[in-house]
Amino acid sequence: MSVGLRALNRFASLDLVDRLGLREPAARFLHGASKTTSRTAATAGRTFAAAHARARPARQRPTRHDGLFDLTPTDEQRMLRDAVRDFAADKLRPAAQQADDTLATPQDLLAQANELGLTIVGVPEELGGAVEQRSAVTSVLMSEALAHGDMGIAVACLAPAAVSTALSLWGDADQQATYLPEFVGEHPPAAALAILEPRPLFNPFELDTRAREASGGGYVLSGAKALVPRAADGEVFIVAARLEDRGPALFIVESRTAGISVEPDPGMGIRAAATGRLILEDVKLPAGALLTGETDPYRECVHLARLAWCALA
Repeated sequence: MSVGLRALNRFASLDLVDRLGLREPAARFLHGASKTTSRTAATAGRTFAAAHARARPARQRPTRHDGLFDLTPTDEQRMLRDAVRDFAADKLRPAAQQADDTLATPQDLLAQANELGLTIVGVPEELGGAVEQRSAVTSVLMSEALAHGDMGIAVACLAPAAVSTALSLWGDADQQATYLPEFVGEHPPAAALAILEPRPLFNPFELDTRAREASGGGYVLSGAKALVPRAADGEVFIVAARLEDRGPALFIVESRTAGISVEPDPGMGIRAAATGRLILEDVKLPAGALLTGETDPYRECVHLARLAWCALA
């Protein structure tokens, strides 16, 4: 279905779509195609391995600005929003109460959300993504539409997209080659961004989770992250930690790494996201686990995360 999302995005650019009144039916078709899919990914023991590494990382092109203040969604944004809105109304809302009661989103619903192509919106087209230009507005519109069905389920569905977007924005060529093929494939991994920590008045720029350089190379992480979506079944996380002498940074952490444990950490209003506390005890990571980017990945990540939570709320 992620292929369908790419096709829909290109379809939206045709003037004929509006002249024939096909925009709304096309969005409904995309949503309807996800109804019949309820596959369970065979992800047990998934191994992330680099394939066809590029000389340099791929990035989505920045959105062009013409100097005018115009909040009107583009054709592509409207079609993506409408497809997600219909999916939220038909699938998320009826499942909301049970998901809240059981502290989990049904696996078949997560599979249908993956089929909708949520994890590929932030990925460059040359790496299998669906959208040519980078736009926070597109992500906000889709998050708002999905959360209209249920915020907790929306968080669970969008958690892997946060990781694929982070890898697309700040991952180097090797990191993208190792992880992104899984996110654009048929069975995206359960994944989440882990920034919050279990203390009141949390400040994301004053992290208690620590990272230090290991004597033999790589890094060692220790600390705890709170309210991590789908923590118990997560396969890979982007974890925020304060790197000694350098400040806050982002690290790729695979769940099978020694020293990681998970505790339940349900959050009011997002119980369906199956949030957990991620405990890291001297977790050893390779040197390639650090996201470096070209600017300030951590600060930009915090800003985008705040936008996402505002959209979901």
